[in-house]
Amino acid sequence: MPTSELDVKDARIVAMLKEDSRASTQAIADALGMPRVTVHDRIRRLQERGVVRRFTVELGKEELGWRLHAFILANWAGERGQTDRRDVAQEICSMPFVVGCHIVTGQWDFIIEVLARNMEDLGDSILDDLSAVPGVGHTQTLVSFYSFDGEARALS
Repeated sequence: MPTSELDVKDARIVAMLKEDSRASTQAIADALGMPRVTVHDRIRRLQERGVVRRFTVELGKEELGWRLHAFILANWAGERGQTDRRDVAQEICSMPFVVGCHIVTGQWDFIIEVLARNMEDLGDSILDDLSAVPGVGHTQTLVSFYSFDGEARALS
């Protein structure tokens, strides 16, 4: 649900939580000039509706030593009826260097977002771990030089 479909008060609460998910209910209430109980109830309803799914911390990947960000395009090499692409994607996602895996249309079957400490670490992860997954075929790795975050207009 786009935030434009929320009422004004809920949209303001969501904006504040996006800025600082650790903000207390009282701090949000004070900033918005609303009663604390009202803010608490609205946040609870936003959670129940699935608008707010979790409160989280964004870690500094580079500061933690994960300086290399890459995308791996992979083909599916399974047999129909024996290997399900969704199972392959789940197994890929269980690997510690994988940020996410998408099953896609087109020339490739999977787009896998990964982090690594350096090129050697990335190479080992692909050769030792990813290549060992039944159902993963040919891969192509794209290393990201720069990363820019945006906000989907549908979410604003």
